Amino acid sequence: MKVNNIVIIIVAVFILGAILTALTLQPKVVLKTTKLTVTEITTEFQETTVTESKPVTKTITVLRPTVSTETATTTYTVTELLTVTETVAGKEGAKVLGVCFSPDEYCLNMILSFLSRAQHSIYAMIYIFTLDDIADALIDAASRGVDVKVLIEADNALIKGSEYSRLLANGIEVRLDANKYLMHNKVAIIDGRIVITGSLNWSFSGVFRNNENIIVLEDPGTASEFMTEFNRLWKMAS
Repeated sequence: MKVNNIVIIIVAVFILGAILTALTLQPKVVLKTTKLTVTEITTEFQETTVTESKPVTKTITVLRPTVSTETATTTYTVTELLTVTETVAGKEGAKVLGVCFSPDEYCLNMILSFLSRAQHSIYAMIYIFTLDDIADALIDAASRGVDVKVLIEADNALIKGSEYSRLLANGIEVRLDANKYLMHNKVAIIDGRIVITGSLNWSFSGVFRNNENIIVLEDPGTASEFMTEFNRLWKMAS
């Protein structure tokens, strides 16, 4: 009887040991916790761009009947697009009345056209002034009662063909620039609201030989800024 009990115990121990060994040798299952961020949708609106990611669910099946569900966080990236409208002196933006490129286009006609329509004032800052046609237009404007003032770079006042002496002889108020820098402006301010500017000098070369440009803007705010500069240089001129 005792022998049989001992045999039973030995067999039981052997079986138990085998079971424990088998359990020990089984591979361990390691479940990872992963944070996912998935960008799926980009939606563009008129003034805002929104990048949005929706939750993503992933199911992991392991050796044992265990299910792990991972849910990603939702990420929103918002970029705001701003439309900026710049105004000058509280007014609407300047209107472009004309653009011209010499010598392919006859820019002199554009300048004369706006000078001939002046009703109150023409204030000019010009580096080289040798065109008879523009001098004629200014003299004609003064005869109509338009206030005409012309500022010319002193170094060019007496060059060949200069209109300086002719303007003075016809009663136009002309001054020579006296500031320490080269007065390289090519500007006419008409009636306090129209500005003619660009690279073109009022000269034969500017109109017929060089690649030059002019632009004509209508805006009281822009004209006011040019008038501020004109008045500053005019006060120093002689």
